[in-house]
Amino acid sequence: MPDRQRIRSGEAPRPGCGEKESVVMRRTGKIGVVAVAVTMFVLLSRPADALVDDPTTSFTAPAASLVMPFDATEGWVTFMIVSNIAGVTPIAGGEILGVTTHWSYWSDSCDHLVDVWVCMTLNDTIVVDPTNVSDVDVGNEQVGRRSNLSGFRGTVVVTAYGTDESCNEGSVGGYVPIDNAIVGAATRASTTAGYSFGSDAVGLGLDPSGSYVELPTGVDPTIDIMTLNPGTVENSSLVLMSLSESAGNGPVASIEVGPNDGPKNSSLTFFDTFENPTSLPDVSFGCSAFTSIPEFFPESMGVDSSGIVRMLDVNDSPGDFVFALHGQAVGSFGGSTYGKYRLTASQ
Repeated sequence: MPDRQRIRSGEAPRPGCGEKESVVMRRTGKIGVVAVAVTMFVLLSRPADALVDDPTTSFTAPAASLVMPFDATEGWVTFMIVSNIAGVTPIAGGEILGVTTHWSYWSDSCDHLVDVWVCMTLNDTIVVDPTNVSDVDVGNEQVGRRSNLSGFRGTVVVTAYGTDESCNEGSVGGYVPIDNAIVGAATRASTTAGYSFGSDAVGLGLDPSGSYVELPTGVDPTIDIMTLNPGTVENSSLVLMSLSESAGNGPVASIEVGPNDGPKNSSLTFFDTFENPTSLPDVSFGCSAFTSIPEFFPESMGVDSSGIVRMLDVNDSPGDFVFALHGQAVGSFGGSTYGKYRLTASQ
């Protein structure tokens, strides 16, 4: 069940889903303060503590921004969980024990659906159902209008920002992203097929200046997707999330990642367990795509092996990146795995 979600208070009625909105909300309440709360941030820039070979992406360490798929179309249910395990706001003489998180929802047709702001004190956790989305204040209470994203699927981007003692978004220092702050995960369940697929959120860090959320660099433009035998797998759910830097919405657009609405075209090759390559039909997709591995294989093509589906020349544009997430199940056995990316020689 949803565990605190919100939209903002003191605003005009929210535009319908698919329309742009950018509304500022103010809240009342207190966050714990170490030392004395002052009116100016001490802006600190730290590199993201993620993986050594890919310092901009993490599935283990807290991040500045999280990316997760959601699906509220007929027959699907999604729950997302985010925890603030390390996010604090530096101020002169101390720190505020918390951050404000901005949740930006985008549909698979690249439409911006809704923005919400969720206050997250240190060690706080929230569970979100996309059919009941709203702002959350410092007291963990829903405020403002609620949005129901039933019928939509796509990508949600959650970004941590510095806050003040009342947990205002943006606070008195402007919109200052906070690195190494939040972690998350999402579960999508097919109520018709009876399967659910859980996965960590993609954790993204800030650029070296601490100004904006950075996408991975220095990786091969191909994506390798591991798959069980496409001919016998009982359920396969593949999500492709195509992102661009500085493509968010509203006053934080230049800070956050958002959907890359330019088409991505890729040729596919399947490698079976004997390493034999087989060409598959080319594919094209936009900002996000929800499909399955068996759909890549023509009905006339007999396949009787697990293996790798290689998507060629996908991550070939600076400032853009595609994440692939594959959930699959056979009988009572199932799981999820992200697409794999090989490092280039420059790394």
